[in-house]
Amino acid sequence: MTFSVFKDKTKLFPFLWFFTPALAGFLKWRLGEVNNYNIFMGVYHHLVEGLNLYSQYPDEYFDSNHYGPLFSLIIMPFTYIPNGIGIPLWNSLQAFALYKALTLLPVKPAYQWILLAICLVDLNTSSHSVQVNPTVVAFIIFSWYFVKKDQVIWATLFIMLGAFVKLYGIVGLAFWVFSESKIKYIAYCFLWAIVLFVLPMAISSPSFIVQSYLDWYNSLVHKNLQNQEVVNGMGASMQDVSLMGLVRRVGGFPQLSNLFFIIPGFILQVMPLLRFKQYSNILFQLRYLASLSIFVVIFSSSSESPTFIIAVAGVAIWFITQDFPIQKWVWVLLINVTVVTSLTATDVFPDWLRMKIILYSIKAFPCCLVWFACIYQLLFNETSEIKTSWINQD
Repeated sequence: MTFSVFKDKTKLFPFLWFFTPALAGFLKWRLGEVNNYNIFMGVYHHLVEGLNLYSQYPDEYFDSNHYGPLFSLIIMPFTYIPNGIGIPLWNSLQAFALYKALTLLPVKPAYQWILLAICLVDLNTSSHSVQVNPTVVAFIIFSWYFVKKDQVIWATLFIMLGAFVKLYGIVGLAFWVFSESKIKYIAYCFLWAIVLFVLPMAISSPSFIVQSYLDWYNSLVHKNLQNQEVVNGMGASMQDVSLMGLVRRVGGFPQLSNLFFIIPGFILQVMPLLRFKQYSNILFQLRYLASLSIFVVIFSSSSESPTFIIAVAGVAIWFITQDFPIQKWVWVLLINVTVVTSLTATDVFPDWLRMKIILYSIKAFPCCLVWFACIYQLLFNETSEIKTSWINQD
């Protein structure tokens, strides 16, 4: 007999959403493929021991840490839990954070499964790498949600949490323009920045924490340069899966600076904010949230395959803002994201092809197209005329 959960998509996708990341975490533990989780553990242990958080520790893990000192407090409870429990639990909490964020969006409950379905593959890609990216994009969504609710104390907390963990969350500052309490917003940003800056000092010395922030900056600068290396037309690493990486690797311009992309990209990203009369429109705000979530990935040289849950969440939000009936070009963009960005990280594609798509940064291309489409709509569409039965526009 078939369980009812498999008959009803509104139940099926939430079930898969929580079951598959936990299973992925358990399997990774059984296989001993827990390098990222070991890095997480190291952030806490090295901070307590007063060791450089960003040095190489080949006896513990390969690669190095690139999370902020605050991350030590987030991971601290997991250091007391056996890995066989901790890793599935970590993945489950990542899934819960993003699930909660997506279901807080003003999408009618009967259609929330659409968001989950679009994001599910990339959630599991992130889970197989035991990453923090689902929470990163959840924090971005939370920051918008609490601005909309005029609860700036919470909005700014999530912005600063995201920034102090992995920097990406800093893009939430853009939601200041939608806030009805702009002075309080700025004040709380400074307050939370101070609190979160000093909080790791509770388990370490102030001088070590200050030095760790400087080390963090230096490690990110070094990592950025390392990610941009191109060898024989391909990326020298699995990162820089971005618009810049795509042009450098496919276009044959290996020395091209990030600034040639980031500056015009930033200008395009902020230009829609000149449409002041659109600020109060929920669809405009959702599209801006979507564009930011994509922007932070496709304009980052640190982007890798598991990072794309952040961008694909943005694609999902963009999709549910579309006018009815959904136009063919929108479906084409969504299908491209599903196939080229999401499914190429799975066994649907052979290993050699998956590697080529990443090393040539082709994985980023569909999300780049969606970002440009989203920016165009933000600049020129009258969102008040859009008809969608998926969104609560009250």
